[in-house]
Amino acid sequence: MIIREYNVNNLDCAGCSAKIEGKIANLAEVKQANLDFINKRLVIRYNDINDKALEKLNRIASSIEPGVSITEKEEVLKAGKSRYARVIFSGLILWLIVLLTSLPEPVSTILLLISYFLVAGRVIFSAIREVISRQLLAEHFLMSIASIGAIYLGEYTEAIAVIALYELGQYLEAKAVSRSRGAISSIVSLKPELAHLKTNDGIQDVKLGAVKQGDLLLVYPGERIPLDGRIMKGESSLDTSGISGESAPLAVQAGDEVYAGCLNQSGLLELQVSHIESESMVARILSLIDNAASRKSRQERFITRFARIYTPIVVSLALIVFILPTLLGFPAAVWFKRSLVFLIVSCPCALVISIPLTYYIGIGIAARNGIIFKGSLYLDGLRQIRSLVFDKTGTLTSGKLKLEALHPAEGINEAELSQALYICEQNSCHPYAQAVKESICRDYDSALLNDFSELSGKGVRLDYDNISYRAGSQNFLKEEGYSGSNGIDEQSSIFVLKDGHYLGSASFSDEIKPSMFKSLKALRKLGVKTMYMLSGDKQAKAEQVSRELLLDGFKAELLPAEKLSFLESIMSESGHKTAYVGDGMNDAPVLARADIGIAMGAIGSEASIDNADIVLLNDKPEQLMQAFILSRATNAKVWQNIGLALGIKILVMALGIAGISGLWEAIIADVGVTLLVILNSLSLSRIDRTLDKN
Repeated sequence: MIIREYNVNNLDCAGCSAKIEGKIANLAEVKQANLDFINKRLVIRYNDINDKALEKLNRIASSIEPGVSITEKEEVLKAGKSRYARVIFSGLILWLIVLLTSLPEPVSTILLLISYFLVAGRVIFSAIREVISRQLLAEHFLMSIASIGAIYLGEYTEAIAVIALYELGQYLEAKAVSRSRGAISSIVSLKPELAHLKTNDGIQDVKLGAVKQGDLLLVYPGERIPLDGRIMKGESSLDTSGISGESAPLAVQAGDEVYAGCLNQSGLLELQVSHIESESMVARILSLIDNAASRKSRQERFITRFARIYTPIVVSLALIVFILPTLLGFPAAVWFKRSLVFLIVSCPCALVISIPLTYYIGIGIAARNGIIFKGSLYLDGLRQIRSLVFDKTGTLTSGKLKLEALHPAEGINEAELSQALYICEQNSCHPYAQAVKESICRDYDSALLNDFSELSGKGVRLDYDNISYRAGSQNFLKEEGYSGSNGIDEQSSIFVLKDGHYLGSASFSDEIKPSMFKSLKALRKLGVKTMYMLSGDKQAKAEQVSRELLLDGFKAELLPAEKLSFLESIMSESGHKTAYVGDGMNDAPVLARADIGIAMGAIGSEASIDNADIVLLNDKPEQLMQAFILSRATNAKVWQNIGLALGIKILVMALGIAGISGLWEAIIADVGVTLLVILNSLSLSRIDRTLDKN
């Protein structure tokens, strides 16, 4: 499969956007197509592609909306400054002159026609191109028919007003969409344009694209970190709120990993670059937000299909409203005018634009709060979750294990046990190993390591200085040939062998995250019915955590592969939509299998970002609750917009049949509904205040 991304230029009609997407998706060589109207971006997954693919795309686009062009992603067309606004303004001035002066016939009629063609010229020209391309139900064509119909009836003022208000609506719609896009893209400001590169010739300011992995950069107080890296010199506190939503400063020093987009608040830092610009954490997050439009919610897919049948139905009704009463002997002029109302309100743009815009804004709000939704599919789907399954370590608990105590075997001193334990865990990244390395410092020479292997969920096996070492669970030690009893409780412990002799064990402690109980209680109020825990930890520890958090059930001492089968059994027994919440490091299969996978991972956890559908970047329970709140609020806005758009349009149609609403009311309703649903979508931004309180 081949994936290509394109820029879409001069696309102003949301309804036409859906038509272009549908027609491209039906091409034999295309597996999937997604046209993001808000960002003017087309993503196509090809089964096969040829040299004339772009030419074919442009033929399709221009046949549906004349003037639209599709270009390669790297090719940026410079937007020309439109002078047509002056032409429209000139037409309106001429119209006002005629209205305010008493000019004789036929002078006034001629001037009104000139005024009409100045105002409506662009729309009529587009309509002609739509007719040539057989788009008889396209927006410009229907607007032209409605306004020309008004001219035929001698309603020059209404004909000019129809087009003028339509053009005004198009302008305001574009501004509103641009505003929402600007609000979301403000996240890009997290990444500075230049970096202070340390060279043999001194400090040079270079573009981020010129910085290579391993280069040394200086970051001054008050500047944002340009690229991911490790601090070589200096210490400071970082403001990570722009990425993770975490307001508390993060203290960092030499040896710590830091990420692009974080604000250096105090000290001078020298860091060694670990990821180039395109691979930095902020670039990955921006890419996820940018690509979120490709995973559409059910409402978006439904409205796209609905828009294809809505316009033909309304146009058919317009014909019936004119033809039927006329055949029954009623005045043709009266019912012709009433039928024009239907043509004006037939545009589905209010529906087509408001739903993706609402989800887009919701995804942007989530990103500002450190919550990454990989698509509106998951933003909408989260509110439907009724069953939550949690990993324990790093999810319900802090995951920051501490070495609690060493328990040497009889005849073994603590120094020998700690030395062996340090050697065993030196090359492991397991949380137990991290805790050991933070608490113990012993002699270690990597040149003496002859062999090392780590068995997931069991332990490590290595030869160091011609001595055989084993460290892990009791079952692992038995598999390695040790059958003795040590009398030590297995709860959060690892056991050590040296040349087959038992040296003792180390016990670790881990605490439940401070606000976890409050967050789980709030989630139950938000509709979650059942909560379970799947853990690789010992039975006693898992039972203690489950009891303290009032979970509905748990399974302990599970290998990573076993979690999957238990998750599937929970999903089938509960009968509800189920989300799995893990730390993303070793939970890839269960994150993928659940209806929605949620990773509670720190900013730098690449596994979290890659494997989950939703990523909580500051690793706090409050973010899980905030994600549910945002999902429900976004869905409410979507249905409000659907209700507003359809309700007002149906009302205007009914009033048009009754002769109460005319062309003025119809065009104001059409333009007004579009602007109303856009403004309603933008009002979702106010939920930021609600999220801050949780």
